[in-house]
Amino acid sequence: MTWKHAFALGGCVLAAGCGPYIDEVVKERGPRVEQKLALVKGVGEVLGKTPLLEKDEPADSTASFNLSSGTPTPTNAALVYAEDLRDLDELGLVYARVDGSGLVSTCSAFVHTERYPWDPVHPERAPTSGTGYTAGKHFDVCEKLETLFVLRTRAFLRPSVGRVSESAGRQEFDGGLIDADLLVFDLAQKRKVAGLRVKAESDEKLDGATEREVEFDLQWNLQKAVTAALKQHMPKVTVVGGS
Repeated sequence: MTWKHAFALGGCVLAAGCGPYIDEVVKERGPRVEQKLALVKGVGEVLGKTPLLEKDEPADSTASFNLSSGTPTPTNAALVYAEDLRDLDELGLVYARVDGSGLVSTCSAFVHTERYPWDPVHPERAPTSGTGYTAGKHFDVCEKLETLFVLRTRAFLRPSVGRVSESAGRQEFDGGLIDADLLVFDLAQKRKVAGLRVKAESDEKLDGATEREVEFDLQWNLQKAVTAALKQHMPKVTVVGGS
């Protein structure tokens, strides 16, 4: 038993068991995940040549993807940001990132580093180590990817917590906005098959909120906008979580 396995074993005991070691999972399943990651990288190359949407372009596609945090549910699709496709081992620099959008990057980082992906939003934090259990759950999705949903930002206004109002005695709030294309790619063909416009704004009644609360508000509204757009235009797409 190596020191890494001994350390992991101690954590597994505390967690009441977490399955095989991550290096064993990566050795067994990594090559299959790499095949899917290569296709995702191919989509990244195509994305740069894909024009902005002028209108909604729905399709009669059947897919499911996670829009929730925590252990992913088995699905045949995943959501990423356009920024994530520049280096799959890292997360792109994204404000108010929606839940579940780091799944592909997590698969890639687990395969190549056995750690979670580095997040430039928190550059001071070193990526934490994964476990065999979490790697297996992520690989359950990445191995079976057929469809990739890509959020590509068109316009962005960051909300802010401003000066303290003298009359109200609390911090004033300036709302934010995210306008994006939700592009749908057939992974095997690396071809765009659909696209929807999505837009989210901050709630109006956020005076006195903290910066984290303001960010979460915009994140939550974007998740609801994605879910609503798919429900209206592509009802055969199942969103796990998100609203």
